[in-house]
Amino acid sequence: YFAHLEADPYGFNDVAYDWPQDTRFALATAAFYATVLCGVLGMVRAGILPTFNPESLGYFAGALVLLFVGKCFFSWLVLHFRIKINYVRKLGLRPWKKLIAFVVPLLITRGESVVTDWIVLFSIQGLTGLLTESYVMRRRVRLFAFAYVSWDRIEDRPYSMRYDQIEDILRFAIYLPFMILFGKSSAIILIPNLVNQFADGLAEPVGLRFGKHKYRTRALWHNGRIWAGQFVRSLEGISTVLIVSGVVLCGYQFLSAVPVFTPEQFLVAMAVMPLGLTLAEAVSPHTCDGPLMALSGCGLLLGIFSL
Repeated sequence: YFAHLEADPYGFNDVAYDWPQDTRFALATAAFYATVLCGVLGMVRAGILPTFNPESLGYFAGALVLLFVGKCFFSWLVLHFRIKINYVRKLGLRPWKKLIAFVVPLLITRGESVVTDWIVLFSIQGLTGLLTESYVMRRRVRLFAFAYVSWDRIEDRPYSMRYDQIEDILRFAIYLPFMILFGKSSAIILIPNLVNQFADGLAEPVGLRFGKHKYRTRALWHNGRIWAGQFVRSLEGISTVLIVSGVVLCGYQFLSAVPVFTPEQFLVAMAVMPLGLTLAEAVSPHTCDGPLMALSGCGLLLGIFSL
């Protein structure tokens, strides 16, 4: 592992990979984010959506700076102390990176503009990610290449940026309708998000350290083919989803000022949610477990609250 990493720390030396294709993907994705951003701002100007809260942008910018500093620090740890990228990515960086655009609007924004803020910040974060993580930029700015070491898992190379962007867009597309329909504080959104962030963040480190019962999964796109590649998961790793789901549900029921569920709903939730989210994690494509867990969690909770 470390011999491979030290021979190609920045992941640039895969001669079989179509790097111009990677750049085309980055440009197309940037065009998507720009279109979303312009569309939302246009709807704000037309009075269709609430006005964007500029206060959230300052906090968001600060969070992005801290994220970049953190990536540089963890890259230094990886290269100098031989710590596997999988550990620093999941335990040190992933919770912060994945929650920035979601949490800042929830904590800072007041009133109806949370959906506007969320879409705007999501688009800005996507564009920032492309600016600092795409191949064409990392080749030109050495600091970007160094910072990306802590996120660029060896088993994902050279598809890491593509996998990350696809997962973020799919997760955004799933959460957005529920956010619009049920509001920022709805448990239908927050419970799956918490399970996703903490359980998925723990699944890989637990699997690496304790995984004995392993199986293979595929990626949506790998080596020029759809549903291809061979990636390893373990039953021990996905079991974290079962445990974290139960903990989150109990926390919402027993630690909230007002219980989220009726007694009957809570029993049903404990019976179906942990198992449902664990199965979603188990069968999802490589790096797309987040969207499938989001869809499963929001859908199950919508059904439970309809009881």
